[in-house]
Amino acid sequence: MHRPRVSDAAQIQGLFLCIGLAIAAFFPFLALYLERYHGLDAARIGVVIACCAAARMVANPFWGHTADTRWGRLTVLQMCLAGSAVAALALNVHWAFAGIVITAAIHSAFLVGPGPNIDALALAHLGEERMSDYGRIRGWESLTYAAGCLGFGLILERFGMGWTMPLFAISALVVLVWSTTVERDRPTVEEHGRLGAVGAVFREAPRFWGYLAAALLVWIGFNAAWNFLALRIADNGGGALLIGLGTALGGVIEVPTMRSSSRLQRRLGLRRVYMLGCAVYALGFLLWGSVSSPTLLSVLTILEGVGFSLLFTTGVVIIGRLLPSSLYSTGNAVSAMVAFGIAPIIGAGIGGFIYEHLGAPVLYGSASALAAGAAVVAWFALNTPALRDPRAVEEDPVPLTLPDTGPTV
Repeated sequence: MHRPRVSDAAQIQGLFLCIGLAIAAFFPFLALYLERYHGLDAARIGVVIACCAAARMVANPFWGHTADTRWGRLTVLQMCLAGSAVAALALNVHWAFAGIVITAAIHSAFLVGPGPNIDALALAHLGEERMSDYGRIRGWESLTYAAGCLGFGLILERFGMGWTMPLFAISALVVLVWSTTVERDRPTVEEHGRLGAVGAVFREAPRFWGYLAAALLVWIGFNAAWNFLALRIADNGGGALLIGLGTALGGVIEVPTMRSSSRLQRRLGLRRVYMLGCAVYALGFLLWGSVSSPTLLSVLTILEGVGFSLLFTTGVVIIGRLLPSSLYSTGNAVSAMVAFGIAPIIGAGIGGFIYEHLGAPVLYGSASALAAGAAVVAWFALNTPALRDPRAVEEDPVPLTLPDTGPTV
């Protein structure tokens, strides 16, 4: 007897719903987990996060190229979900510091695979004409992320930080089970030349360089600020519940922000929406460094949700506009390599030292300046009709190759 087929829309929406739980189990609590479960100080936490970022930087282009040209997006997604679940459980072993670094890096190498491939599957599902509606689908992830942050925060407050990684592993396996409902995609087999699909991305869209430059600045600032926000809340008297509450509020605000992103893009254009996201981050980081009340810090996490929604949904659509569908996974993977690979190496690595030795105001003021600088870079880098003109979002849905000028995406 055949199982009833899940509709294409439900397949993709289900992936976003499930992956939100996995991110909620890991993303908000990592620094506090490393401090309270493994006994690391801020400087060593920065080293762990930087090494994890290095692993992501190496793994991201590999997974993107492999998904687009060899195994397919769904296969890579499933492999990475299984690998990250196993590595998360291994991270719960009380290793020496070197063992923590190595295990966390292995976990990160698998952790980066699901996101770009889920985004690529979503873009392929929407097609060129409905690409701007990506935010409406992505909003489902924010919904379960918000619920997961609050629920997992309650669990960790009650039963201890040692449950962080088991909760992640369980959540990743839930995504893996749902992924079996998704139709398997067929990767392209064309020869992409030097550097494979990664090289093809930059040949296809020279403006991708400029986009990456803006992304590098804003995500360095983000990683310097975000990775130590949990410690800042804890240092001022808060705990896992308050951290979970703050990230839940950020996740809640992501839902309407992402769902309205298509309207903002049509009204303002992709370039202005991306700059707006940078400006929101700049304001949020400045406030995080100025406020000492743990409750108010938790509430101000809502600005992270707004900024992330604007930057992430716009960034994915920018990639979709610049690249053909055969390079969606690679384009998203290279973008993630910068945002969640190179940027954390710099932001978290230096940020831990600054937080430990120079204090929170210096760290968060610097992060705010970087986000503001990213907005300036985006103004120039994304200055092309397809990314600047609001009408292009609605009237010209075909992904463009832009030979007219240098850097961007």
